[in-house]
Amino acid sequence: MKLDLIHITTHSEEIFHRLRWGECIHCPECGSIHIYNPEAGKLHICADCDHRFSDTSGTAFHSTKLPLAKWLIAIYMFCTQSKGISSYNLARMISVSQPTAWRMLTILRLNIHHDLSTTDTAIIDEVYLGADWKKKPYKDKIKKCPPPNPVWNLKGDDLKKYYKSQMMRSASEDKIPILGISCYNSRSLILYPYTSSPSAEAIKSQITEQYEEISHWISDQSKLYWWMDDLDHIQHSVCDHSKHLYISKDGYSSNRLEGVFAHLKRMWRGIYHWFSKKYSQLYLNEFSWRWSNFDRPIEDRFEVLFGALC
Repeated sequence: MKLDLIHITTHSEEIFHRLRWGECIHCPECGSIHIYNPEAGKLHICADCDHRFSDTSGTAFHSTKLPLAKWLIAIYMFCTQSKGISSYNLARMISVSQPTAWRMLTILRLNIHHDLSTTDTAIIDEVYLGADWKKKPYKDKIKKCPPPNPVWNLKGDDLKKYYKSQMMRSASEDKIPILGISCYNSRSLILYPYTSSPSAEAIKSQITEQYEEISHWISDQSKLYWWMDDLDHIQHSVCDHSKHLYISKDGYSSNRLEGVFAHLKRMWRGIYHWFSKKYSQLYLNEFSWRWSNFDRPIEDRFEVLFGALC
């Protein structure tokens, strides 16, 4: 099915009907194909069980007050934008308020079901996502820092050192620690946010419980992954970035995940500018889904996301 904004706007009910039911409409209660009023946009009645239903029954669009065309345009823009679309841009595009556009995008993110593809070799790395404190004015940095205790009587260089340490602490609290795992031979990706800096024990517990099938891990020289060397059933390749070595001794590289993080930061700064830790997993799921399905045609991505909503 060919999709574009003009076709979606003018034939929204027909597109929704075809995506919802395919070639043959059926009753969601008994599965019967004997339906009265099978046309798009009408109330359908099952001839066998007398169940009444519409095209939106049992979907995320049920009882929505928005036209279906606006929902389909939102899904289309969600699938076609390489770095995502902000609620402000979507609101201007489909003529709704910004809170309404944000709720629509949140519903789309909640229905994304994405996981890492089956693989035996994966790359693992961590990144900190957040505001760049180096570019903030000095006065704004000082406002976020608690004043020193008057008893200390700090002056000159001592006062500067105090505020510098407080700025570093505030900057680390604002940032979101993210653990990234990517297949070595494909674009499949999964991202996990942490409430604080991840520990080696937390990463070990997560990896051993969820990814037992992966026998070969590629990482940098971070101490977070040293425990992999102690496990006999895991092959661990290390790219020592501190020595400017970006390929491990056995010929593996972690540059794929470094590129993912660069793209993630551009999405953060260029599209969303900021999102809270509370909703960080939803935004990361969106990014992982978009990155993993980048090579698929737009029509396929549209149908997959629409199917998840139904």
